[in-house]
Amino acid sequence: MSQADALKPLLTRLQVEDFLYKEARLLDEWRLAEWLELLTEDTRYEVPSTDVRAEDRDALAIVSDDAARLRQRADQLLGNVMWCENPRSRTRRLVANVCVLDERDGVLEVTANFAIHRFGNGRSDTFIGCYRHQLVRDGDGFRIRRRTVLLDHESLFEHGKISIIL
Repeated sequence: MSQADALKPLLTRLQVEDFLYKEARLLDEWRLAEWLELLTEDTRYEVPSTDVRAEDRDALAIVSDDAARLRQRADQLLGNVMWCENPRSRTRRLVANVCVLDERDGVLEVTANFAIHRFGNGRSDTFIGCYRHQLVRDGDGFRIRRRTVLLDHESLFEHGKISIIL
């Protein structure tokens, strides 16, 4: 194996990390229109219920959005329609332990751990979990085809709701 071949997985992981850091920054800065540009037209964004196993695809989800629903959600958040995000929350996302599990025909399976700190309306919440992404190569970058947010919480009782994009 050549040195270039040996370094290819490292370069791919660094590119994926940079992409995920950029995505986190866009969400933290409420640059949702720019964030939407990172998605494919057939994107799926899912947050499974915290009381079922992630493998149970037939279970109801907390969030299960396609591209059209995500655009609507972003428009509502930016348009101050959602009372629970008026004024907007301040968030800080930490993304770590990024792993590229597989790449086939320009489609990458990626996992990453996250902690999202949310501050607003006199409250502070922390969401902890794991992202499972399906990323598609797009020129020199990536686009998100699928984002599954697996929360480690046993329930959302403390939080009550998810009003931000995780």
